[in-house]
Amino acid sequence: MPQLRGKFSFLVGTGIVPGRFKAASRCPENGVPEFRSLVDLASDAALAVDSNSQVVAWNKRAGSLLGYTSEQTVGRPCYDVLQAILPSGEPLCTPECEGKLCFAHRSPFAVRACSLRHKDGRWLQASISTLIAPALNRDCAGPATVAVVLLRPKKEVVADALTDPQLRVYTFGRFGLSVGDRSMPVDRWHRKHALTLLKLLITHRGEMVHREHVIECLWPDANEVRGRERLKVTTYFLRQQLHAIGLSDNVIAVGNAAFSLRRDAVWLDCEAFETFFNEGRLLVHRGRIEDALVYFEKAERIYKGDYLPEERYSDWCAEERERLRELYFDMLDHMVDGYVECGDHGRAAQVCRRALTREPCREGFHRALMLCLARLGQRDRLIAHYDRCRRVLQAELGVAPTPETERLFQELSAAGKSAGAVQSQR
Repeated sequence: MPQLRGKFSFLVGTGIVPGRFKAASRCPENGVPEFRSLVDLASDAALAVDSNSQVVAWNKRAGSLLGYTSEQTVGRPCYDVLQAILPSGEPLCTPECEGKLCFAHRSPFAVRACSLRHKDGRWLQASISTLIAPALNRDCAGPATVAVVLLRPKKEVVADALTDPQLRVYTFGRFGLSVGDRSMPVDRWHRKHALTLLKLLITHRGEMVHREHVIECLWPDANEVRGRERLKVTTYFLRQQLHAIGLSDNVIAVGNAAFSLRRDAVWLDCEAFETFFNEGRLLVHRGRIEDALVYFEKAERIYKGDYLPEERYSDWCAEERERLRELYFDMLDHMVDGYVECGDHGRAAQVCRRALTREPCREGFHRALMLCLARLGQRDRLIAHYDRCRRVLQAELGVAPTPETERLFQELSAAGKSAGAVQSQR
């Protein structure tokens, strides 16, 4: 096969013939190449996703692999269809997963090994790779198709004996449990309150949670006798499920009519996130900026989305979710400052964009990004971003940028214009 160059270089290794793509893939309205046509032409199981993480195309090979028809997947969030988890049991597909962030910045995303959820509940081992849509595809009407996701099944591998008996709990982006290299299919538990009990104890980690409070959170309408009966059955079921995956010790401690999580038997992603963040912050205070950035980057990799997002309507975890979310943005703020101090304005700008992808109305990150663009000499992008900032604030909050943001933009724009005039006179 001849070497591909230019706009078709991204097709290498997909089994897609450029000529067929060119002939068959046009937006009907404006003649722009329609990237989602690659799904039908791919030799692998494939799907296309748009900028809202919605599935916009699904080929027959993907249907054979996961059991869904195109009609059952198109229009659904890709993370809801794939439900992928890493070998450790850590959720891979979440509303704010790494893949979505990569797509937003037109960066490729790949995973060598993960498990995908079949329609019938089975877990299938696979690898994931992606093709990023060319920029010209973004001109089509409606949400732009941003990537084609290729799924390649792998042979089943018999799990080795457990080497790490500790329960690993993933709370960010999508809830998950694992022990060693075995994940727990928690969404198949028939007693959902057992999962809620575990989440409640995780939220109150380090504390004894009184029985009455547990009953109030899980069964607010139950009387005392009925509530205690349900709690007893639920606790027994939870312990049985944990024991079934290889935990020899009880993760749940009970005493004096109260419950708690045994901290020595559990690894929590939310605790690891805070540990890395606090280590980084301590290093900042000591003036070791580059070392601090290493810890901040580790913490950012752990934070895959909001804390327990599936419990968004539960009052008992709302405060903890908001606290961790604010810590996350505080950490990103430290990262921006750190990269700027190290003179790496490009990476500082990337952090700003990631922050704004999760929370578009954080005006401080808009200002920081404008500063970075100015120092990178990208005046056109600076102007474009200010316009985007103005439109986002108006659309989301019905407000204009603050005077501080307006003043900064005027100063940076004027400085860039003066620098450009000086450069043109040379």
